[in-house]
Amino acid sequence: MDRPDRSGGFARYYSTIDVWAIAFGCIVGWGAFVMPGTTFLPIAGPVGTLIAMAISTAIMLVIGSNYAYLMARRPGIGGVYAYTKEAFGRDHAFLCS
Repeated sequence: MDRPDRSGGFARYYSTIDVWAIAFGCIVGWGAFVMPGTTFLPIAGPVGTLIAMAISTAIMLVIGSNYAYLMARRPGIGGVYAYTKEAFGRDHAFLCS
């Protein structure tokens, strides 16, 4: 939850390292979306790329069902960071997200 500071606004929650890590994770994540078209398609061909995308879709469905379970058990604002922080603490949540 957000904690108000003395000036009536909200206190800083993420450190500089936290923000840097989130930005770095976005850069790496973007590679996961660009790489199939620029690397996998020329090497594996259309069928190999479709098989890889089908496998990754199945994995994402499992992850999505886990999120649905978490949202049903612990309603409120949050994502992987909030759920992991509640269960294991800030350090584990930072590494997980």
